[in-house]
Amino acid sequence: MDAVAVTVRVPATSANLGAGFDSLGLALDLFAEITVTFSEEELPPTEDVGEKMVLTAVRSAYARMGKTPPAGMQARYTVSIPLGRGLGASAVARVAGVLAANEKEGHPLDPEACMVVASDLEGHGDNACPALFGGLQVCVEREGEYVRAPVRVPNNIHVVVLIPDSSMSTRDARKVLPDSYSRTDAVFNIGRAALFVAAMASGKLEALDEATQDRLHQPYRAQIFPPLTDIFNAAKQSGAYAVWLSGAGSSIAAVTTDETARDVATAMLETLKAADMGGRTIITRVAPHGAEIAKVELISL
Repeated sequence: MDAVAVTVRVPATSANLGAGFDSLGLALDLFAEITVTFSEEELPPTEDVGEKMVLTAVRSAYARMGKTPPAGMQARYTVSIPLGRGLGASAVARVAGVLAANEKEGHPLDPEACMVVASDLEGHGDNACPALFGGLQVCVEREGEYVRAPVRVPNNIHVVVLIPDSSMSTRDARKVLPDSYSRTDAVFNIGRAALFVAAMASGKLEALDEATQDRLHQPYRAQIFPPLTDIFNAAKQSGAYAVWLSGAGSSIAAVTTDETARDVATAMLETLKAADMGGRTIITRVAPHGAEIAKVELISL
């Protein structure tokens, strides 16, 4: 039987960026390729969590189109972004599923509609938005829709990502957060999230350390990831402009120059190891472009 296979290339993301809880996100030059196969005959099911997320997104996209999905669908990763590490793996899966379905059906959904489908599945747009559009994005929800704006990023920065071997569940990371915050803490974070955007747009990188200070989530999540503060300090002492818990963790991201990137990566990894935890580091950049269709194939199964 013949089938259509759509391969989507999607960047990993880092969300929150310190103070911008659930509203700021950054695309990283670290990509996954996900192939969704569509057939009119049923295909064997998958037990892979990421692949299930892709197919759920495919079905949601078809529901948004008002169409019935094909009887047979499969999803396969060719490059994997680890789950539970705060690198937007679930958003990558969902964006890939939505774009693959949209490509298969001839683009009935515009990019903003695709973002709504993926963001609704995520619960917020801070990862889905940069995964779709690339770069640094501000994304907020408004009555079931999303309002977004891209932010210019200096072209000389690197992003060092520390990826621990151990994962952190987003659900668990949200459970430790309080139900309410003081006005003082809310004002503190509003000012610093705004400062982050202004510092990036103006290239005033020396302001990023203050701009990534946070009172809404990182102090609470440090309770379930004890090395967090020590890793932050090690990164900044080695030359990082700023450092934050990527998404809900467990990865930690730092903004550096080319000259300091390796020193920062080494310091972060050594501090993690000193806490009897393993991991690895990646030195990357901001991905200026988001998800794209890599290829569409007609294949025989």
